[in-house]
Amino acid sequence: MKKSLRILFGQRVKELRIATGMSQEAFADLCGFARSYLSRIERGGSNASLDAIEVLAEALSVEPWQLLTFDSSEDNDPELLVPYAADGSCFHPGLASTRDGSFGVGDKAAQKRFDSFSEALEYLRSMETAKWRRPNASGNWGIVSAVRWDKLK
Repeated sequence: MKKSLRILFGQRVKELRIATGMSQEAFADLCGFARSYLSRIERGGSNASLDAIEVLAEALSVEPWQLLTFDSSEDNDPELLVPYAADGSCFHPGLASTRDGSFGVGDKAAQKRFDSFSEALEYLRSMETAKWRRPNASGNWGIVSAVRWDKLK
């Protein structure tokens, strides 16, 4: 089923906000919005006015139109190339945080969070050495580095 523009817009705002590392409350304060209003926007429950879109874009350091562009690629494409760590583990859609559904990528000191697998993967592709968070055999989350890229299995 096709998602509404409000839902897609809200997901995009949330994705970009998480990538900045800001909490919903801190970001709402920066925008001059009530946290409840920002929450409704991110959930697709509120129509953002053009003025609100401009404020959000400014706070996210993007152009307003970039809040209305969405990634339509399939996250589970069997031909998709993903990074693999030395232990054989790979970056995959199942690595979303159980806390907020985001993906942690990058060095520990400069980690970024993305709301979608495809956005996180795009960022990994831009890195000299792809690094991402994943649980080890004991269930503890840590950062691993790519040693190769291969098809998602």
